[in-house]
Amino acid sequence: PEVMLVLLAVLSTAAAAAQRPNLLFMMADQLRWDAIGAAATRGHPHTPNLDRLAQQGMLFSNAYTATPTCTPARAAILTGQKPWNHGMLGYGDIATKYPFEMPRALSSVGYKTFSIGKDHFGWNQTAHEGVPHGYSQTTIYDGIDEEHDNYYTWFTSELPGKIPESGWPTLDMNSWRGAPYALDEYYHPTAWTGRAAVDFLQKYNDPEPFFLKVSWHRPHSPYDPPQRLLDQVVAADLPPIIYSQDGWDTRFRGESGDPSGCGPQGADAWCGKMPPAEAELARRAYYANIAFVDEWVGHVLSNLTARGWLENTYILWTADHGDGQGDHNHWRKGYPYELSAHIPMLLRWPESAADKVSVPRGSKSAAVTELRDIFPTMLDAAGNLSVVPPHYHMDGKSLLCLLTDPSGQACNWRQWVDLEHDICYNTTNHWNALTDGKIKFVFKAWNASFQLFNLTADPGETLDLATDPEYSDVLNLWRERMVQQFKEEQRGDTWVKGDTLQKRVQGQLYSPNYPKNTADGLPPASQPCTATTVHAGSPVSLQRYQPEESPRQCQHFQHDGNLLRLAATGAGPAALCLHHDGTAMTVQPCNGADPAQHFRLAATPHLRPDESRTAPQQLLHLGSSDSSSRAVCVVPESAAGASHAQARALLQPCSSDASDRSQQWVLSTRGRLCHSSTRCITVQPTP
Repeated sequence: PEVMLVLLAVLSTAAAAAQRPNLLFMMADQLRWDAIGAAATRGHPHTPNLDRLAQQGMLFSNAYTATPTCTPARAAILTGQKPWNHGMLGYGDIATKYPFEMPRALSSVGYKTFSIGKDHFGWNQTAHEGVPHGYSQTTIYDGIDEEHDNYYTWFTSELPGKIPESGWPTLDMNSWRGAPYALDEYYHPTAWTGRAAVDFLQKYNDPEPFFLKVSWHRPHSPYDPPQRLLDQVVAADLPPIIYSQDGWDTRFRGESGDPSGCGPQGADAWCGKMPPAEAELARRAYYANIAFVDEWVGHVLSNLTARGWLENTYILWTADHGDGQGDHNHWRKGYPYELSAHIPMLLRWPESAADKVSVPRGSKSAAVTELRDIFPTMLDAAGNLSVVPPHYHMDGKSLLCLLTDPSGQACNWRQWVDLEHDICYNTTNHWNALTDGKIKFVFKAWNASFQLFNLTADPGETLDLATDPEYSDVLNLWRERMVQQFKEEQRGDTWVKGDTLQKRVQGQLYSPNYPKNTADGLPPASQPCTATTVHAGSPVSLQRYQPEESPRQCQHFQHDGNLLRLAATGAGPAALCLHHDGTAMTVQPCNGADPAQHFRLAATPHLRPDESRTAPQQLLHLGSSDSSSRAVCVVPESAAGASHAQARALLQPCSSDASDRSQQWVLSTRGRLCHSSTRCITVQPTP
């Protein structure tokens, strides 16, 4: 009998080894590299399940995200490419299709591919599904106001009369403040995403191996954990806030003369030295949200184990970018500093692949890794790295190489990685950077200045060494490397002329390599929305809603009586307001006496205190009436009459049918007026 048991065990192991491995890719949004216990050098994050992955796999201590905001980071994951090659240099729209994409490639070699949680690929309102990019099935929560995604549909069916934002009534999707979740945690997006992943694992019985991506939206704002977890995170658990020793970060405190958008007066402030009590609550809530995600990671791993799949599944964990959390007076993301660009990355290999690994579990690698490495890693784990087209620019490398040689020498691993971000929040946040995990070189494009940090001696980036004579040779070496990069990529004289990096006041959101198939069918615009690029008479149309950080189009309005004032133009003589003359909508100098500028939402122009957007309602044009003196409403031009992507805002008699979706508009907290089709009133910047 004992011999028989041994034989059965050997046969079982051999059968498992013969099976193609499953691939489980999990990530969180806005998770700092040092906010998991296995990597933390300060504070006490509570992440036992992520720590277990690190103990049973490999932790990559120098993992970065090249373009540290949501969409460009996810483009790198999709394509395996660096920013210039996939085309997104900042926070814009992920293209609807790339020449070679991870889920599509894995599908082509026999994997069933599934995505649960946040994709941020765009939403097809007609088909009521996310843009798939080759996934066999998607179950989406993107955390975007105007997307009535799978979570929104589930939530509103479970709690009629409420919307998801009812769970965080005092916060919004980019708040720096924190508060406990206002509903039962069952309804929280983190729990919904986790349950969907568990449900998948419990029910999956197809013969094909699976590639499952589980992407939690949190700890991205709102910082809204369940009260029980918020109570468990005390101030003593928090890492001390990092400030510079030489004062380079004092300009971000939110004082007079500092960049706009800093300080506690802004609900979505990107920088500022915030009131201590509010900052402490926000940071406790952030770490409590991480603990909540970690709990659900544990449930996913338990169910993977229960199905007998743990030892035939590669598990990769990462994040799209970090979170300032007050370090150097920064909040949110989009910066070259460690708080934003440095991310966690963990890889656990199954026992079925143990013969391909030369390092013990619990190992670390200091090789410089980046999100572009995930795609080739998944292909390699599937045994199909050879399917990469011969002329495709696969900039990433398979992390499996580092499981045999953590230094990367055996596979000619990169020595440093390129980072960059187009203008974000403010014209002064516009930069390129290079790092090898030991030195970081930052070029500030807006004023052609440099920063240099010795990450080995100063991992908190508290001393800027750019003007230190002892580091002049180091600075020049890294500057020359950036010059060479720009030349090799053929970025042109706007970026580098001769051997000089060029000052770039204007942004460039997309490179020439960006696919010409944007989600709304229009070429990506690069003209920012400012009072100098929008003029009296600038046209207004309905465009796909733009991400909050995107400066490309003007979609934010402020109520001023019955006027809708374009926020980018401010108040006073320069202010521009929506204007409809019965034929076309434009913006014109604000004039309260002009009836063509009088608009009102049917119910109220103000948000209810328990919501961060209004319920759908009619948008009335008070300066018009039909022949029967009926009220006139704003409606989108019929898709039959023009491209829906370029639809005009027309006027027609208001319907008495409350369910008439053609006249339903939603007002977000930031003043975006979006039709139920997810097209928003948009002023197009003009030369």
